[in-house]
Amino acid sequence: MPAVINFENFHEDLMRTIDGNGAILQEAVVHGASSLGTDFTVLKTRDRAALVRMDVKDAWRPAGDDFSPKEALDVKTRYASFKEADIDLEIKLSDIKEAYQTYLGWLKTPGRTLQDVNANPFELFFLNHIVARHFEFVRLNTAWNGVYNGAGAGSGAIADGFIAMFTTGRGVGGDIASSHVFDGTALTASNAYAQFNGVANLVASQRPKMLNQELNVYCSLSAYDKYRHNRRTLFAEHVGPADRPAVLDDYSNMKFVVDPGLAGKDTIVVTPKKNLLFVANEDPNVYSINIVKAIKSWQITIRTSLGFDYATPDWLFLNDVV
Repeated sequence: MPAVINFENFHEDLMRTIDGNGAILQEAVVHGASSLGTDFTVLKTRDRAALVRMDVKDAWRPAGDDFSPKEALDVKTRYASFKEADIDLEIKLSDIKEAYQTYLGWLKTPGRTLQDVNANPFELFFLNHIVARHFEFVRLNTAWNGVYNGAGAGSGAIADGFIAMFTTGRGVGGDIASSHVFDGTALTASNAYAQFNGVANLVASQRPKMLNQELNVYCSLSAYDKYRHNRRTLFAEHVGPADRPAVLDDYSNMKFVVDPGLAGKDTIVVTPKKNLLFVANEDPNVYSINIVKAIKSWQITIRTSLGFDYATPDWLFLNDVV
């Protein structure tokens, strides 16, 4: 008979594996955030660090006797700030067993080495597993729609998302220039094509050099479908109902990104991926975990330090419709 795995002391094994090492929790958060990495940039940085990296002005000039310095950065930079957030959950023995079956599948992956296994014991695998699952909520509820509420509950309350930040940024005293904001209306199947192009045209007029780099056009599925429908009506002789454009017609560097966090919204954002950031605090001392064994379950609290932000308003172009 196969050996029966005893998880009776799982809580002790988990705490012993982590042993007060906040860096392990920090890496679990960064690992969980990797699910965001397709459309956002994951950045581990210190508090108040500049969010624009390695984007400098052209400081070359013909040789001469006078000194004519330029500011280093070509764009305004924002600075990292974080919110502390807890993952509070109660897990049953069946949850641990389910995770262990997943772990066994991971162990049997072709090419898995003994070094891989030693570096990732089950307790650490379990930690990454539950943090990654909770980042699914962050992806849907926080990244775009989050509004920080210290007295709230749920992933939508742990940090401000991009929509809240953009609203502040384009308001009085904000850092988003009005020339980067398209004055739009609610999207329909008769105006969506013009409104997507309206945001894109701002890039061409305000920062034409950005037309030489790949940009993402973030929108909801409903907004994208309105664009497709409007496009089909405008160019009926050339566009069929199955046509699904990957880029804007007039701007081949602007790629559609249909984002699940924008579901049902009319928001249009054109920006490079590197400008939309998930930031994790690089200080391991702000991360902690506590696990307590109850009668029929285990109660776990994981303290994290994280946030969302845009690196610079100069790379950001959007409409004013939420």
